[in-house]
This record gives sequence, structure tokens and C-alpha cells, in this order.
Amino acid sequence: MEQLLRDPQKPREISFLELFFDLAIIFALTQFSQRFLRDFRWENSLQTLILLAAVWWVWVGAARTTDWLDPDKPFPQVIIVGMMFAGLVLAASVPQAFGKHGVVFAGANVAAHLVRHLSIARALRGHPVGKRSARAATWFGATAILWLAGSFLPATPRLVLWSAAVILDYLGVGLGWRVPGLPPTPQAHLRVLGTHIAERHRQIFVIAVGELVLTSGITFSRTGLDIVRMSAFALAFAIAGLVAWIFFLPRGLTLGETLDRRRPAVAVFASYTHLIMILGIVVTAMSAEILVSRPLGETRAQWSAAIVAGPFLFLGGRALYAWGVFGRPAWRAPTGMVILAAISPAMVRLPPLAVAGVVGLVLLAILFSYQHIGPEARRAGTSVERLLKKRRNPREISSYELFFDLAMIFALTRVSQRILTDFGLVNIAESLILVAGVYWIWVATAWSTDWFNPDEPRLQRLIIGIMFAELLMASAVPTAFGAHGLLFAGAYAGIHIVRGLVIVPALRGSPLQARSARVLIWFSISAVLWLVGAFLPGSDRIALWAAAIALDGASAWFGWPVPRLSHAPQAHLKVIGEHIAERYRQVYIISLGALVLLSSLAYSRAGFDYVRTLAFVLAFTNAALLLWSYFLPPGRDLGNVVNATAPRVAVAAAYCHGIMIAGTVVTAAGAEMYIRRPLGAPSAALSMTVLGGAALHILGRTLLGLTVYRVRRPWRGPVALLVIAGIAPGVVIAPPLVAPIVGVLVILGLTFNYRKTAANPPLRS
Repeated sequence: MEQLLRDPQKPREISFLELFFDLAIIFALTQFSQRFLRDFRWENSLQTLILLAAVWWVWVGAARTTDWLDPDKPFPQVIIVGMMFAGLVLAASVPQAFGKHGVVFAGANVAAHLVRHLSIARALRGHPVGKRSARAATWFGATAILWLAGSFLPATPRLVLWSAAVILDYLGVGLGWRVPGLPPTPQAHLRVLGTHIAERHRQIFVIAVGELVLTSGITFSRTGLDIVRMSAFALAFAIAGLVAWIFFLPRGLTLGETLDRRRPAVAVFASYTHLIMILGIVVTAMSAEILVSRPLGETRAQWSAAIVAGPFLFLGGRALYAWGVFGRPAWRAPTGMVILAAISPAMVRLPPLAVAGVVGLVLLAILFSYQHIGPEARRAGTSVERLLKKRRNPREISSYELFFDLAMIFALTRVSQRILTDFGLVNIAESLILVAGVYWIWVATAWSTDWFNPDEPRLQRLIIGIMFAELLMASAVPTAFGAHGLLFAGAYAGIHIVRGLVIVPALRGSPLQARSARVLIWFSISAVLWLVGAFLPGSDRIALWAAAIALDGASAWFGWPVPRLSHAPQAHLKVIGEHIAERYRQVYIISLGALVLLSSLAYSRAGFDYVRTLAFVLAFTNAALLLWSYFLPPGRDLGNVVNATAPRVAVAAAYCHGIMIAGTVVTAAGAEMYIRRPLGAPSAALSMTVLGGAALHILGRTLLGLTVYRVRRPWRGPVALLVIAGIAPGVVIAPPLVAPIVGVLVILGLTFNYRKTAANPPLRS
């Protein structure tokens, strides 16, 4: 019983399963912003708010579950994966939740809460955590009647019953799940660990802002990519950055310490206020789609109201958060709300671009007013010393790094959508080159945040600039081998060259300046290939861009050598193993998030019949198995291996992760198609895409074992590849649903084999 609980003496770091769960929220928030966009009327807005509140409470339940239980144990893992699947079904049914899919939404919501609490109550019978879950199950059992009964009623009475159910669900935890006839739950049994819950709220907020960027990026990608829409996209990106920046101000307020010091109800109130702020981000994402698609379009009062309402709601939640959690008088956010409300009548006749510009200026003014509040961190040492200062916890991922990584979801989904338009070999080859370019931007940036101080303002500004340029690259992906090749190549080359031009002068006087100069020289050479290729026709462009990305990868392997200059010392090429391992794991999980996002979106659009539900279950199972197998065999620690070996081992790990991520991108394209047409006519191209994605992942996984972990007998991967090759001829003449079944069975077999394997000790360099 006790082994299921978190060790109170150990720090409660965010597990990768929790990050994987959070990525499902991106899909949910996208669904809500689209629902708002389709109908601005009050009835639809209230319905959407109730649905958002229900989905948010599923996230809160998962966050509290991993605060009480150890997420590294199988039992809590099964609960979290089950809640994630229920959350995806909830989100998929959002468009028709007050229509024909009300039973699906209500059933998934009830199952997410009741199954979780009943399972915990049974597993921890007699323990305070088990007793608390039993009380919670009583509350959720009572509201389940309202949820299920409402799902069979017309829209208006359904809204009444579901509103009552949401209110009771929120009151239950706020009241400590009091049950008539039983004594109140002791306050000590209702506590959460502040540092963990604070980190979970920070992470989900950054992810929510990432959804805003994702929505505006997708809209921009679908337009003509002209200068006006690019300006609108830049403005939407700036508003997202301002909102995120304001969230973390003023300095000196630590949510974790505050929650540990105050009553347990304060943690509940923090969740309430975060819901309001996230609602503001959802509305802002909806308005960003209007802004980017029609920046100078006709003036509509509804559009202006939507652009103002998102930041207005965020500031309202931010004010309540500061007052209710930290007990601080909040006048800046309310002042911003008053200004937005006062100027909104004058903006009804302005186009979206002008309205968003005014809103951005108000947010910027609020940001500057916060900048001088709170203790200023001492900036000891020279500028070079501050830039080279290492992070205290090597495994820590900063908010800037997480925010940057979310751009990868947008980029990977764009490539998957590109593959979906044409399963031909030429298009797949082009798409894989684009994946390699996007991924190598991520790798170079991850190494930069490993070599340099992520808290240094110069590096933070550089990361944000690189993120915006990468979003431009991703927007150009659909036509990168057509009209927008120069945008893709220019953004890629510009990122590497500008990063070098910023960092090299900043390292003046440091022996590491030579290393950064070498890196800049090599990227300048490949930039010529990228830019020249952008002006060439299709086949020549493929050859030149493939050579450019190969040059970029090879130069890292050899340590960026420059003729007539001595080689860089190995110590100057080393990375922090623990940190770079966390970064590789995180981007791999984010690539799985792209698979989950696209398959969930396809399921939502295709319908909820039994066959398509089976297809969606297969796609989700595949993603879960890939996540599980990634951390197998037990005992492997990439961080220790990187620390104990030559620097090029970290480069080899980057190559292998890139192959696995490419496999995930291909798998996502296939998943979207077989969910749409699970029993359609046999398609050799579709089947080979699904099996090819699995094969790429297995290839990358096998190479990771060979080159990084020095596996002596890597027979499992080759055997799995032979199995796929052997059954491929039969699969290509079968209905589309057969290929994912075969792929899941192969990955499942590999996973169980890896689970039984003991990890080999790494070879030291």
C-alpha cells in the first residue's frame, strides 16, 4: 500500500508521464477556441465555459493524483493514462457536446473521476488517501447523475443540469469532500505539496500559451503568408509572450512556498483562478485566428470584443490569483481591465490588426509597471561569467525552454499534414528533409541552453526570437518546395547565423568564444546551400537541402573543425548529460503529443462510431507504447552515459532521436488517414506509411542502443524490422485498419522484450 505513495522526503519533480498528459490539453484548448469561433452568442459561450470547466477539473484531478501517488509506479501510471484517454474523448466530443455527442462527453467525464477515485479507494483501503478518495467518489457519484441525466435532455435543460454538476464538482474539493454523517477530513489529509502543484500549474499555463501560438501559427500557415498577415502573426505571438511574461511577475512571489504555508483551500483557489486565466487564453487564441486570417478585414463589433475579451479575462484571473493566493492588493491588472473596457467602444470600428495593436500596448504598459516590483536578483560577475553560469539543478527545464519546445508541435503537425496530402516517395523524402531542418534548429538551441545560462536575459530574448523564426519555418512547410522555399531556408539560415552573431561577441575573453565561432563558420557554409537551393527547381532543391542538413549534422559530429586551426578541446564540446537527456526526452514526448493531437482531431471530425473509435484507440495505444518503450530497458540513464563518454555520443543521441521523431511524424500522418477511413479500400501507400513510421522508430531505437548504450546483441530491433518487411505484402492489400493493428502488435512485442532486458553498463571514453 505505502509503495504507491510519493516519498515525502524526495523532491516531487514533474514526470514525463505528466508532461505527456498535459499535451492532451493542447488538443482540448484548440477545440474550445474553435467552438468559440463558430458561434459568438451568449448561449454558446456559456456552454463552452461549462465544457472547459469540466475538462479543466479532469486536469486538476490528474495533477492531484500524481501529487499523492508515485507516478513511477504502474498503478498510478495506468490511472493517468486512463484519465488522458478520457480527456481526449472529452475534447473530441466538445463540438457536439450539447448535441448528438452529449452522452460521450458526460460518460467520459464521469468515468475519469469515478474510476480514478474508486480505484484509489480500493487500492489504499484504510489509508487516509484511500478514505479521502472514497469521500470524493461519493461527491462525483452524486454529480454523475446530473451529468448523465443531462446528456439525454435538450440543450437548455442540459445546460442547467451540467452547470449544477460543475458547481458541485468544484465545491466538493473546496469543502474537503464533506459527507453527511462523517467527521470532516483532517486538514493534513487535504494538503498537497506546494512545489509540485505550483510546477504543474506553471507547466499547464505555459502549454496553454503554446496553444495560442499553435492556433495562430496554423491560421498563418493556411493564408498566403503575405507581409500583412505576417505582421498580424507577429502581433499575436507578441501578445502570447506578454501574457506569459505578466503571469510570472512580480518577482519574488513563489506559489510553492505560499501553498505550503497556507491552508489547503488556497491550493484549490489557485486552480479556480488558473481556470479563469486559461479561459482568457482560449478566447485570445480564438481572436488570434480572426486577427491572422483577416487582419485588415471588415470591422465587426464581435471581432473587436473577442480580441479585447481574452486579455480582459486573463487579467481578471491574474488579479484574483494575486489577491486570493498571495494576499496582495492587485491594482495593475484591474487598471488594465478598466482601460480595456473604457476604450473598447472606440475600437468597434477598427480592423482586427489595429484592435490587437492597442491591446498589445495595454499589456506592454502593465508589464513595465510590474518590472520594478519585487526583489531584483543580484547580477554578480562579468557579463561573460553570467552567460556561462550553469543552472543549479541540471535536470531543470526552464519555462523558456518548455515554451520553445511547444513550437515543435506546430512544426511536426505541419509536416504530418504535408505527408497526408501525398503519400508518394518524393513528397515523403521532401517532408523528411523538412523534419530534419526543424529538428536541427531544436538541437542547436537545446545545446545553447546547455552551454549557457538559461536565466541570462540575452539568451532568453534569443530563444524567443528563434522560436518566432521557427514558427515562420513551420508555416512555410506546406509549400517549402514550392513558392515559400526562401521563407523556410531564410528562417533556417537566419536562426543559426543570428545566434552565432549574438553569442560570439558576448563571449569575448572566454576560451569558449573559439568554439562558438567555429559553429558560426560551419552554419554560414550550410546557409549558402539552403539559400541557393531555395531558388532551384524541386529535384535540385532536394539534393542541395539534403546536402546542407547532412553538412550541419556531420560538422557537429566532428566538433566543427576549421582548417589551419587547432581542434577544439573536448572539454569545450561537452554538454551536461542530465540536462541534455531531459531535453531529448521532452522533445520526443512532444513529438508523441503531435501524434495524439492529430489522431484526436481526426477522431473528433470523423465521428464516434465503433470502428473509428477502435482506430483512435489503436493510435492512442501506439503513442502510449512508444512512450513506455522509450524508458526501457530499466536502468538506462542517458545523462550518465553522456557524462561518461565522448562529446560525440550526445551528437549520436541527437541523430537517433531525430530518426525516432521522424517515425512519429510519419505515423501521425498515417493515423489521421486510417481514423478517417478505417475500413475503406486497401491503400498500399497508406499501409506502407503506417508500417514505415513504425520501422523508422524501431531503426532509431536500435541505433540508440548501438551507438549510445553499446548494446552488444541488438537482435530485437532487426527482428522487428524483418517481421514488418515479411508481413508488408499482405498488409498492403488489406483494409487500412489492419496496418495499425500490425504496427501496435510489433511495438507491443518489442516493449515487453525490452522490459525483460537488463541494461548494459556504458563504455567510458
